[in-house]
Amino acid sequence: MGDFIMRRTFLAACLCAGLALPAAALAGPQRMVIATAGTAGALYPMGVAMAETINKHSKSLKASAEASAASLENLRNLASGQVEMGISQNEMAYFAYTGTGKYAGRAMKNLRSLFGTIISWVQVFVPADSPITSIAQLKGKRVGVGAPGSGGEQAARIILGYYGLDYQKLKAEFMGNVDMVSALKDGSLDAFFITHPLRSAPLLDLATTKKVRLLPIAEDGFYQAHPYYSRRLVPVKAYPGMAAAVPTATSRIVMYTTTGALSADQVAGLLAALWDNAGEWTGSHPAVKRYTTLQDALVGLAVPLHPGAVRFYQSRGMQVPARLLAR
Repeated sequence: MGDFIMRRTFLAACLCAGLALPAAALAGPQRMVIATAGTAGALYPMGVAMAETINKHSKSLKASAEASAASLENLRNLASGQVEMGISQNEMAYFAYTGTGKYAGRAMKNLRSLFGTIISWVQVFVPADSPITSIAQLKGKRVGVGAPGSGGEQAARIILGYYGLDYQKLKAEFMGNVDMVSALKDGSLDAFFITHPLRSAPLLDLATTKKVRLLPIAEDGFYQAHPYYSRRLVPVKAYPGMAAAVPTATSRIVMYTTTGALSADQVAGLLAALWDNAGEWTGSHPAVKRYTTLQDALVGLAVPLHPGAVRFYQSRGMQVPARLLAR
């Protein structure tokens, strides 16, 4: 009888001790979703590989990657709390954070950057024999501007606006990327804007079947007015027939979270898991491997970093620019 009472007392003590544990300890790793883009590009496989790396090296987070319609959908789902991390083009996230452009009057002040990934290049193609040599000369021309509401179409609006143009001053054609390539080939477009990696399949197809040129976006004033873009040179051998390197605008594809989705400790741990084991996920696609490195993680970012990200990068001896510190 005494042994039975002692066992009952011991079990009750164990139960009380379990109840006294913090809720997080009982709940286990926090589940989180990484929103990416369509399955055909570089970003979905990158997200899948990132989730696998996090799950392998983090004890506090269990991640899964989901395909999505990219920037606009991801920002919407970050705002509503449906996902914990998501990619977006830098300029779209900047508009969301500042409440400008498409996000006028509904700023996402809790949006925070984590790191930059691949680079999208704004490329404005014209036929090689076209008399058009500058974007200002697109006035009155038939210009493909991308699918309505897409990141590429937003870029076209911004760039045309800098040169004093809008859709009323030219013949804007809202078309998908493949359709724009076909239309330039058959002469039904005079030019088109596309925000894409260099040498992507449709652009290589265009340049190998038709002689084309790129229009430059070189003015210092443009980049000062639009801090979410960076100027880079399209290399001379990027496309067949290119005679010289061409300056153009680039936008970083950035991984974001919100201040409420993940704590500072979780973000610092997540970034340590990812960057200490970068080889496990950056090899998911050639573009990711080329452009996604720890030393360049903050290049081109325009939205402040999450506090946990600030802590992580400073712990690695990296200087965090003042513009990336939330006020």
